[in-house]
Amino acid sequence: MAEYQRGTMEVTEQSRTFSSFIGMSVWFGGLTILTVFFLALTFAANVGWMVSLIITTIVGILLGMALGLKANWYATVIGFAAVSFFSAIAASLIGSLL
Repeated sequence: MAEYQRGTMEVTEQSRTFSSFIGMSVWFGGLTILTVFFLALTFAANVGWMVSLIITTIVGILLGMALGLKANWYATVIGFAAVSFFSAIAASLIGSLL
């Protein structure tokens, strides 16, 4: 049996796994914060959904800048805003037809 030598184990995979875990935690934490912020503005502060969506998108972009996130964060925030906008427009149109 080989003798143990401190500091000789290869840890690049563990480092990459930990880095990925922290990155995903930041992502999901940020998305959770933005979701709660949007809902709080819309329902608790009684701000219209469109204004809440714009404010939340701006806060999401600023959050990405503060955390040093890459372009895929901004694409996700803007994509969620676009999907929310078009879903609300579609719901309004369907509601007006009924």
